[in-house]
Amino acid sequence: MQRVLTSGRATVQLNRFDLNLLIALDVLIREKNVTRAAERMHLSQPAMSAALSKLREYFDDPLLVRVGRDLELTPKGLSLTEPVREALLKVQAALGTEPSFSPSTAQREFTIILSEEAVPGLLPAILGRVAREAPQVRCRIEPISQTVLSRLEYGEADLCLCLDHLRLYEATEYPASLRSVRLRPVRWICAVDREHPSVGQQLSAEQFMALPRVFGRPSGYTASAEELVRRLFDIELEVHLTVPSLLQMPLVLPGTPYVATLPERVAALEGASAHIKTFPFPFPIPEHYEILLWHKRHEPDPAHAWLRELIIELTRAL
Repeated sequence: MQRVLTSGRATVQLNRFDLNLLIALDVLIREKNVTRAAERMHLSQPAMSAALSKLREYFDDPLLVRVGRDLELTPKGLSLTEPVREALLKVQAALGTEPSFSPSTAQREFTIILSEEAVPGLLPAILGRVAREAPQVRCRIEPISQTVLSRLEYGEADLCLCLDHLRLYEATEYPASLRSVRLRPVRWICAVDREHPSVGQQLSAEQFMALPRVFGRPSGYTASAEELVRRLFDIELEVHLTVPSLLQMPLVLPGTPYVATLPERVAALEGASAHIKTFPFPFPIPEHYEILLWHKRHEPDPAHAWLRELIIELTRAL
């Protein structure tokens, strides 16, 4: 009996197809460049070119064609994008899922994307619990970026703890494939140098607008600091100093006339709080919350469920 794997519009006859070529196809589709695809797979360029030739022969389609100096997907190549990626992710999830999970003996690696406001307090608590209860579980912590939703969909990360604010990720709704839990509220405040020459015990809206402003723009965003402020707070503000992290803002304030807008938990960092003074934000702004996101393909995985519940438990306790 001939075995056939069907995924979307792609039908693969397993007795005629080297399934390793699916990995090459997935990388070629994403990179649209033979040289970069070869580097990503740690292959020589001739080996990757040979894999592309086999794929073209099997599907009876060029899959990638040159347009100017770039390669573009043919309609057939485009139709294979989602089915091939989803098939590989399902295989990866199946191979990584254990029927039972014992934290004390499990050997796993998780990639967690974390927004900077969640670092104070929460990240040490998570890593401390993992180190004590699951000493052979490895965690890779990565910074937040505007591509976080697609990274979760593509299986490049297991979990994301971020702000529940779709405009930061250039989206109008969360993908149907993602699951979520709302966690803590996030309170934004203002901060200045403790010895600021013109700010006393209160900060009015007029003072705030008159002072030079600093804001953190994480490296994973292409939008300007002004655009991030607009997306977060629905207000137009000129930013006079941009730093590459929210966590750096308390460090640049001492001895300067700047006013920073930052999460309260960041302002309360030990060491920073001794050199700055804080105030409520002088304008009404939207409510913000932390949210934990993951892909539905991880739902049956007991190890993934253990880590999710650990993060939810610690966040709510804090």
